[in-house]
Amino acid sequence: MKKALDRETKNRVGYVNFIIIRFARGFKMHIPDAFRYLDKYGGLSFLYEHYEYEHTQSEHNTCMTLLRVCRNNGGEL
Repeated sequence: MKKALDRETKNRVGYVNFIIIRFARGFKMHIPDAFRYLDKYGGLSFLYEHYEYEHTQSEHNTCMTLLRVCRNNGGEL
């Protein structure tokens, strides 16, 4: 049986996808590479954990925050 996603889950998934695309464009990366980078260096975990705050910020601020999080975890962008 398929279970429909609730509204909040849909919103979170849509937001995370949006930010991954913006991050990729901002740093001139392919989207799959941006996903792997954010996943490897803790950016996605941070984004999921802090969704309530981050989704109220500008996309630029969120991308810069993710860059700092990833650099703090060994990322080299």
